[in-house]
Amino acid sequence: MIKKLLFKLLHSAGYYFRYTSVLHHPSKRVLAQTQVLFFNEEERDFLEKSAASFNYSLDYSLGYRQKEQFLVTLNKAVILGNSGAVVQDGKVVVESVFDVSRLAKSPAFKTPALLLSNYKKGLYTSVLHFPWAENNNYHWFFDCLPRIYHVLQTIQQPINIIMRRDLPAYQHETMLFILSEYPKAKVVYIGKHEKWETEQYILPSFVSNAQSGYLPQPISAWLREKIWKGYKVEKTSQKKRIYISRANAKTRRVLNETQLLSLLSNYGFEVIRAEEMTYQQQVQLFYNTEAVIAPHGAGLTNLLFSEHCNVLEFHPANLIKTHYFLLCKGLGFNYSSIVGSAGDVSENYSVDEHAVEEWLRRL
Repeated sequence: MIKKLLFKLLHSAGYYFRYTSVLHHPSKRVLAQTQVLFFNEEERDFLEKSAASFNYSLDYSLGYRQKEQFLVTLNKAVILGNSGAVVQDGKVVVESVFDVSRLAKSPAFKTPALLLSNYKKGLYTSVLHFPWAENNNYHWFFDCLPRIYHVLQTIQQPINIIMRRDLPAYQHETMLFILSEYPKAKVVYIGKHEKWETEQYILPSFVSNAQSGYLPQPISAWLREKIWKGYKVEKTSQKKRIYISRANAKTRRVLNETQLLSLLSNYGFEVIRAEEMTYQQQVQLFYNTEAVIAPHGAGLTNLLFSEHCNVLEFHPANLIKTHYFLLCKGLGFNYSSIVGSAGDVSENYSVDEHAVEEWLRRL
């Protein structure tokens, strides 16, 4: 009795410290089976360097398996407005927050919060993933939006898509672009300090893997076409070459960027600072770009909206991430990387200018 009372008090404070999985739920519908990616020797070498920089905690050089994609139907599921997590029978559903490692960092799992309860009739779903996608275009386009694909392709009855009003404009815009041809789906808004108990809830699996921008071709094609159409992109007569600067960022800046810029200008590259552009301008720019050079960062997310692109990505030697290599792998883009010096406490580093010029000559 005391234990049940304690659980009730903790749950009323928005705090859940137990979790459950729906991988073997009786309502689970698998809509796409797993698939394995294969890599050539050069690609495996890059993946090995990446794995070594993370002490082999994640090693795609040993193989990469795209997860199965599924939907699970839950009755009386609770949606937490502060984290996007789903709760069933007082336990956080692991698959609603990506995986156990993110669950441990989730506000739903470790931070008490006053959440007002509401009961909602009808059918609901959500792709919210906080705090990672709250204002991060990478997590929005790879962790969040792809999850709605199988929901919209499969569910025939009217369904409510849960979002929060305080999200960036591009997240609302792109969600509406996705829903424009699905009149049975509509957006409803949950408050940050609310939790909804839904009559019926469709839980979509995450499509992406950790540190991976890889999307199965049907989903990436669907997403690209919807965003291109929504932002009304237009072809230009001449393709661009761009360098994405992180000079104004707090971390992962290229310390010898000034020297690099004079070299890049000789090959027709212009400097881009994504934070100074609207999202429509960013999508339009990348749609008409044939070559991108950039230090690792969320600005490379927009490669998703290029028709075809040659990509050169910089990494500090002690933090080599695979997100955009795997994005390019899925899109069939030509990807190269240059590993620079070890990053300092802010992950700032230098890159070899001769290696950059060698890539430019090949381009």
